[in-house]
Amino acid sequence: MDIRNFEMLKKYASENKVEQCIIRCDLNLPSDVEDLSRVYAIKDTVLEVLNLGIKATLISHYKRPSIEEISNPKFSLQNIVSDVSKVLERKVEFIKPSIFNIDPITINADISLLENLRFYEGETKNNDEFAKRLAQFGDVYVNDAFSVSHRKHASIHAITKYLPSFGGLSLHKEIEGISKVISHIERPFTAVIGGAKVSSKIGVLKQISQSADFLIITGAMANTFLVAKGIDMKSSIIEIDHLNTAKEIMKNSKAQIVLPIDFLASENINVNGINVAYQEIPNGFSCFDIGEQSIDKIIEIVTNTKTLLWNGAIGAFEFSNFNKATNTITQEIAERTKKNKLISVIGGGETIASIGEFKNDMTFVSTAGGAFLEFIAGYELPGIAAIAI
Repeated sequence: MDIRNFEMLKKYASENKVEQCIIRCDLNLPSDVEDLSRVYAIKDTVLEVLNLGIKATLISHYKRPSIEEISNPKFSLQNIVSDVSKVLERKVEFIKPSIFNIDPITINADISLLENLRFYEGETKNNDEFAKRLAQFGDVYVNDAFSVSHRKHASIHAITKYLPSFGGLSLHKEIEGISKVISHIERPFTAVIGGAKVSSKIGVLKQISQSADFLIITGAMANTFLVAKGIDMKSSIIEIDHLNTAKEIMKNSKAQIVLPIDFLASENINVNGINVAYQEIPNGFSCFDIGEQSIDKIIEIVTNTKTLLWNGAIGAFEFSNFNKATNTITQEIAERTKKNKLISVIGGGETIASIGEFKNDMTFVSTAGGAFLEFIAGYELPGIAAIAI
């Protein structure tokens, strides 16, 4: 799909008076892991806008505050202003007042950052009136947040009705990079899908189970699949409401589905785990990482894989006592990629955080999670469709 890209923005700016550009970013940074990938992703776009003599107004969501938590300081984008300034190497002025309580014309900083979009009910409802008000903060709009382009929200979709709208450099890089890989998949093709919830990845699991040769399911979502097979996962996280979904995916899958056969289990995430087969998990224990046999099985598959897609955490990698599987598998994927034996495509903030510096060894790394998976699955992303030519 062709989009109104950054070159088109330059042409528009040369022919029209453009003083302020709204840039939709994804500054929803993980609070438990120091990872500024999403800030670095927008750097080129922001600096190019400034080079055109145009001021940049950055907009983003941050976490998912409930109605009761709106305006709670822990959900304020003010918490990351210093991080954004550091990466951009420019002063970023945080605009604290509500967008309904400030005159856009009074914002004079080269780079300004508006408050968390999720503090406004109109954002997630794709409300036209909210989008119209947001649009008053710029003369043009740039979507440089591929990672949220699967959401039909006001700052991604409705706003494009009220401003000339274009795609940023990072957005274009994501589309081009992912498209290049998935259009020429070399087989065997393996997908590693992790994370906590089956419910957040149902569509993608169904699609990839039809196209991949191997579908490796890890993270807490693997527990739900195992329970669906009749295995007692004791105190581990499961989604009771999605056992039938897991059964359906396993029944209809054309890919060989690979589930963990052993785990590191513990009564407490802060206590070292014991390696046990899934049939031997002690009462009261939860599984926080996969075990030695499961690691070996995944390494064996990776060794014979030509194209690998990975989204979602394998285990509780944030804890040093439960990061062995992540580190071991990441290292194998990185080594094979460096030797040109593997095309590795990694997506999602949590996944990027889990692989650390190894991200520089992968074929392509996307900051997106849900959008990354939906794009690969062939779904139309509202944020991309809104700026399509």
